[in-house]
Amino acid sequence: MPPFVLVDGSYFLFRAFHAIPLLTTSQGLHTNAVRGATAAIQKLMRRVQPTHMAVIFDTPEPTFRHQLSPIYKGDRPSMPDELAEQIPYLHNLIRALGIPLYSLAGVEADDIIGTLTQRALQEGHQVLISTGDKDMAQLVNEHVTLEDSFKERTLDPQGVFEKFGVHPYQIVDYLTLMGDASDGIMGVPGIGAKTAAKLLNEYGSLDNILNNADQIKGKVGQNLKDNVENIKVDHQLATIITGLDLSLSWDDLKLNHGNYDELKRLYTELEFRTQLQSLEHPNNPDHPNHKKITTTPATNATKSIETEQSAQLTHDEDLLGQATYHTVLSQSDWDALFDRINNSQHFAIDTETTSLDYRIAQMVGFSIAFDSKDAYYVPFTHDYDGAPIQLNREQILTQIKPILENPDIGKIGHHLKYDAHIFANHGIQLKGWLFDSMLASYVLNPTATRHNMDDVARVYLSHMTTTFEQIAGKGAKQLTFNQIPLETAATYAAEDAHVTYRLYEVLFRKLNAQPELLQLLQKVELPVAQVLTEMEARGIQLDPEFLHKLSTEFERDMQQYEQQATEITGSSFNIASPKQVGEILFDKLQIKGGKKTTSGQYSTSEAILEKIDHPIAQLILDYRTLAKLKSTYTDRLVEQTDQNTQRVHTSYHQAITTTGRLSSSDPNLQNIPIRGEIGRQIRKAFICPQDRVLLAADYSQIELRLMAHFSQDPALVLAFKQGQDIHRATASEVLGIPVEDVTSDQRRQAKAVNFGLLYGMSEFGLIRQLGFTREESQSYIKQYFQRYPGIYEYMQRTRQLAQEQGFVETLLGRRLYTPDINARNMMVRKAAERAAINAPLQGSAADIIKLAMIRIEKEIQPTQGLLLLQVHDELVFEVDQNYAAEVKPIIQTIMENVVELSVPLVVEVGEGKNWDEAH
Repeated sequence: MPPFVLVDGSYFLFRAFHAIPLLTTSQGLHTNAVRGATAAIQKLMRRVQPTHMAVIFDTPEPTFRHQLSPIYKGDRPSMPDELAEQIPYLHNLIRALGIPLYSLAGVEADDIIGTLTQRALQEGHQVLISTGDKDMAQLVNEHVTLEDSFKERTLDPQGVFEKFGVHPYQIVDYLTLMGDASDGIMGVPGIGAKTAAKLLNEYGSLDNILNNADQIKGKVGQNLKDNVENIKVDHQLATIITGLDLSLSWDDLKLNHGNYDELKRLYTELEFRTQLQSLEHPNNPDHPNHKKITTTPATNATKSIETEQSAQLTHDEDLLGQATYHTVLSQSDWDALFDRINNSQHFAIDTETTSLDYRIAQMVGFSIAFDSKDAYYVPFTHDYDGAPIQLNREQILTQIKPILENPDIGKIGHHLKYDAHIFANHGIQLKGWLFDSMLASYVLNPTATRHNMDDVARVYLSHMTTTFEQIAGKGAKQLTFNQIPLETAATYAAEDAHVTYRLYEVLFRKLNAQPELLQLLQKVELPVAQVLTEMEARGIQLDPEFLHKLSTEFERDMQQYEQQATEITGSSFNIASPKQVGEILFDKLQIKGGKKTTSGQYSTSEAILEKIDHPIAQLILDYRTLAKLKSTYTDRLVEQTDQNTQRVHTSYHQAITTTGRLSSSDPNLQNIPIRGEIGRQIRKAFICPQDRVLLAADYSQIELRLMAHFSQDPALVLAFKQGQDIHRATASEVLGIPVEDVTSDQRRQAKAVNFGLLYGMSEFGLIRQLGFTREESQSYIKQYFQRYPGIYEYMQRTRQLAQEQGFVETLLGRRLYTPDINARNMMVRKAAERAAINAPLQGSAADIIKLAMIRIEKEIQPTQGLLLLQVHDELVFEVDQNYAAEVKPIIQTIMENVVELSVPLVVEVGEGKNWDEAH
């Protein structure tokens, strides 16, 4: 009978991560630890052939050992992000393979393994423990074997003695005496492995050693007597618990068949191609249909190119389906395709270009699909040696322009905004936006996946697309699309259109089953995408001379900070070097709180510097602030400016944030400092042409107003309806004093609570913001909820709703998922709860400003004003100064009345020659 197998999952995870070079998927997900750990576990299973086993993992929560010793495992470096992101995938993959997995918050894997070992022994089973942890040697006996599966080294009782020089039952005493730096077990000074083994062989046990300490000569004997209390603690730290109350039966530990659908999803996302092929092999017993996989025969028509697709579908989202891909090179083939385009009510279309930057991209060709059966690629400018003659781009685009500009013919795309820009570069205004699979995936579930085509196809079609890097290469030698041989490029391009059409079929059906989400896509996200296309093309004018001047000032101030730092420390060092800063702070100045990273140098993050009570810390923070502003804005903005127009064109992203808020890049305008003199200086660089003005329209306290609407708290609703200063009103309510008696400090404290609750600030964060003692802060917050019980009820109700259904919703029905809401880790769970409370407020604010953008773009004529920017709750317009007085109230009225709430929305509109003046 095979042994009961216990796997130290945490050891396998770390061992695989450090043993295998970093590997990533085409989307940047690290996979080396997942790949190595699962391979090692499966190899172990093939060799031992167990019927029962379990893989045990540690959890992040502190255990009783951390309470016993503040330094327990304290020297272990923080987990690298590249490893941390792999843990959920490894856990899910182990479960999908049918292998029992177990962990318990606040309990170490060692203690779970010890308990399960003891239970198995009581029931008469042999046990094999797979780990590299020497602590586990204490569990070895004639029925328990230890092995390191990576090193293929097995330890029975004799093996333990040969390796350590002591018997398994002496291992705890051995570790206590010699210590274990990695676990924070101090050990007895002067006693190493050899001395510990010698003492135990002579006296038998730790108790006997201590009882005979007077007879042990030299420093060893004295150190034993001096460290009795520490030895007692270390002994507890080293002892594995074997009597935990675990809710596991023997049946829970039985191996099961794998979950085919989940394995396929994981192998696809992790890009484990060999495992995926093995899973889908006709002889694989886990395959649901046990049928042969077939492919569609290719035809020779118009050099058609076919990709291999499985004919087996367990349900229609499983696979991409069969298709024939055609390359259109001759006029007759184009005429036939054009006739089909001209007679279609809708089609999927995708452009292939030389760059992701639409402003410099050249169209190389486009692909098109009308159904899931076939797709076409129309190449124009592939120019490698031996490239075939292709159709004339301008002639084809001129012919297709009326169709692309016909709003009654539906266009389907993945990230249609980019394709619209490319067509606009050729004088075509894309109309009839029917469906965008990127936005559909985002609306359906913003956290299910990233929303690029490769990931969306993996999740909703179980299809692994050909990635651009696979056909073009990487890095400096990467080819542009026009350099890729047509035989390869055509398959890639046609697949894009084909996948897009299949995603349309699948995602539309899913959204159609949730009408509010389909409405959100059709009435909000698609129209906003069209507005953003126009905004990106317009850009906003910059003043490069002003930016140059500001950069010079920043450089001067940075030099002064560096000089002051040298004077304070008495050492010349590079203030921009985190390594040198760490050495100055924690080695030379001996400031407490230094922590080294896995690279061996001190961490000097902002969070660490803010805790240091020394003038050098603030100097470093000020230097870094200016350095970041200089590199990100005052220098970079000039580089990002179109030299012909002196305008900068940001790119807006709709499918990144979880709440529906827009983000931007190149440049990122969402992160320009709002408060303070520095932020205002940067905003002064955004200007308008002569005879024009900038208008900045900003929602006032929109999320607090949404809190009043969602909570229906009488006091909060009344304060907004009466137009009161909400923070002053809050202070008045909480402190029980007249509004006119509220001081500026009391208003500030009320503001901290109002916004702290909105943004999910923890109790500790609120305490720090208020500047009170913990007791004073708790009293203030308690009084706050007594005066605003509706807010408290909203928070409780929202938290419970998120726990029950896994998501919360905005005003327009946008679903904001909360995957960590029931996490075992308390800190993770609390963070998810705070996010769930804020999400409907922030998400609804995002929905509202999107509706306003759509309405304004329709009602304001381009001759009157142009919408240029959206930054959080603010819209920025460029307006003919003769129309400014006329346009202002139109903008204000639209924004304030775009939705109806229980409290009024208030919009403030400013005017100026630059953004700072208007803001």
